[in-house]
Amino acid sequence: MNLEAIEAKSIAMIVWNTEKEDDVHVYLGKLQNVNGEYFFINKEKGWKVLLDEEQLSCIQAVSNDLKEMLLNADYALSMSMGSLPEADDKSTYEKTGLKWNN
Repeated sequence: MNLEAIEAKSIAMIVWNTEKEDDVHVYLGKLQNVNGEYFFINKEKGWKVLLDEEQLSCIQAVSNDLKEMLLNADYALSMSMGSLPEADDKSTYEKTGLKWNN
């Protein structure tokens, strides 16, 4: 996929809660290139989520039958989110602003 071509397009980030069945949220944002790295940007929530090559390769065009459910986004990216492991050094994580509200 040509990432430069979709930078100005809307992207739905579909986030699945790994700790609670059927708990899914959809957020609308845009893809932004910052010094050669791509981020999912949601200005309303102040999110700036760095996307790696694997995540970028998973971005897909939204079909017409899913448009409304995915906030009329042009493209979508599905991700999962769970709690941080207790033993991990939290200083090694990059803050994104993303928070899960159970």
